[in-house]
Amino acid sequence: MNIEQSKKLSIIDFLDKENVTLKKKKGNAYWYLSPFRDEKTASFKVSKKENLWYDYAIKEGGDLVELVKRMYNKQSVSDALAYLASKSIATVDKAIETAIAAKEYTTTKMNDVKLLPLSNHSLLSYFSSRRIDITIGRMYCREIHYKVEQKHYYGIAFGNLSEGHEVRNPYFKGCIGHKDITLLAHTFNEWQNGCLVFEGFMDFLAYMTLVKQQDRWFVVESPCDYMILNSVANLKQALHYLDRYTHIHCFLDNDQAGRKTVESISNVFEYRVTDESFRYADYKDVNDYLMRKKRTASE
Repeated sequence: MNIEQSKKLSIIDFLDKENVTLKKKKGNAYWYLSPFRDEKTASFKVSKKENLWYDYAIKEGGDLVELVKRMYNKQSVSDALAYLASKSIATVDKAIETAIAAKEYTTTKMNDVKLLPLSNHSLLSYFSSRRIDITIGRMYCREIHYKVEQKHYYGIAFGNLSEGHEVRNPYFKGCIGHKDITLLAHTFNEWQNGCLVFEGFMDFLAYMTLVKQQDRWFVVESPCDYMILNSVANLKQALHYLDRYTHIHCFLDNDQAGRKTVESISNVFEYRVTDESFRYADYKDVNDYLMRKKRTASE
């Protein structure tokens, strides 16, 4: 990798993969907690348009190479370039293209939709950046390809009960087809007495990764089925399926929407419901627990 190639890499994608906390977005300005020190108020800005960063506390800024040098104490440009070459960072052009596709997707008919086994390197890298076990990701997800106005796009696809698919990649979060919940049996053709409820499929995959890692603190010991809401807005249809279970374990987000959803489920099923969020009390959700990405004081 050379300097010109590095200038095409997205600083925003790099910071996301390095788990630097994004606090807010305002137009082309992305504000982060500085990767150089502990702070509660974001003072580190990235211009998406110019692909440059500036730290207001130290009054310094620059390009991605300068950022890597400062973050990881790299003594030379060649050391910083070597570090960047080892990462799967999207280019600025690709980030912009994908963002446009996400916007157009809601208003434009998609065509040439194809589902394939998950093998794309950048999608597998996305799983790795979220600490999801690749084997588990491949077990439950597929690779989806589609066209919008003759441009080709792709992402990770996770199916639901209405044969629609939740679609994810580093820049896009959406759904193809009808929005619905996903319900998975612990054992094929055999329903259990208990069910674990997750908000999104990344949390479900994170939980299955923790099962594989034998995280005894986190994992529910008794065999249970799995329900993924794919949105808290799907709660109404979820209640119909939850009625069959004696034990309902809620692994929802530690935010207002997650707490309200647990409360709504508890109001219907009362003693059958257990709020499992105490297992990840310092984290926003299950995936953040897996990544050991704690919540900030303001969250």
